[in-house]
Amino acid sequence: MPVTLPGTVGAVVVLILVLAALAGWRRAEPEDLSGWRAERLAAFQLWQAGDPAREIWDHPDAPVLVALPAGSFLQGSPDSERERFPDEPLQQPVSIRHPVAIGKYPVTRGEYARFIQDSGYKPRTICRGYAGETDLLPRWHFSWRRPGFDQTNRDPAVCISWYDAKAYVDWLSRRTGKPYRLPTEAEWEYAARAGTRTARWWGEDPAKGCDAANSADLSAKDRFTDWEVANCRDGALFTAPVGSYRPNGFGLYDMLGNVWQWVEDCATDGGGECPQRVMRGGSWHSNPRYVRSAVRRIDGAEIGYAAYGIRVARDP
Repeated sequence: MPVTLPGTVGAVVVLILVLAALAGWRRAEPEDLSGWRAERLAAFQLWQAGDPAREIWDHPDAPVLVALPAGSFLQGSPDSERERFPDEPLQQPVSIRHPVAIGKYPVTRGEYARFIQDSGYKPRTICRGYAGETDLLPRWHFSWRRPGFDQTNRDPAVCISWYDAKAYVDWLSRRTGKPYRLPTEAEWEYAARAGTRTARWWGEDPAKGCDAANSADLSAKDRFTDWEVANCRDGALFTAPVGSYRPNGFGLYDMLGNVWQWVEDCATDGGGECPQRVMRGGSWHSNPRYVRSAVRRIDGAEIGYAAYGIRVARDP
């Protein structure tokens, strides 16, 4: 016959079972990367046999880099930029005095999974994500493994905090013997603009960039009907595999859109610890005003989100 527990004891037992279930749900299951690693090794060997102009690939587990020359550009937005925010820095000349190598793509889910597998790193990040409702109700139980939507290992890694990004580049440095790091804000914007002075590297009109960037557009508005979107279709609702859209003039993909990308800089000029850090580039979730070369996003260094990712850099 069934056993009936007293009310208080029963409630405690139920709570314990729920917590145990949640702990099990959040436990990091092993990633099967055997197929991914075989494909990467084959691609790496093919790359080595070719003549990759300006490209750097240090290890099959590492992202491909593009070497950029030293140069100068105007950082920030001019008063005349129609969509600029009032607190955006005004344009000023900036020099990148030495060549820099920047990730050809944002770091992919497969690359990040390999980092977790090899290093044993355990992110403490609680990712803000969505359960897929039309009005995008926030949830707090997501991770880079489960951001609230399906991904392939070619999609950009998401739910990444600044601390996670730093742990990743530190691991890359150990793995390759090369000094990997996050790009500075100036390096990132220099790379994103690729010699242009318009709001976006393809021009001023966000609707002309659906073959260049994955941001909120009509593909998203079919489902999220109250979003402000670009008047075009890029074909993606959430993240898209890196390299799905055309590159900018430096041969870099997804510099705008797909995922926000953490940079090294602190959000303030104060010394000591820096609890808030900067991201650039906009994402799949961003309305067109945020998908511009001058836009900055600030968040806590410990915060993850289903649209926060990484792009790496190193000195060539």
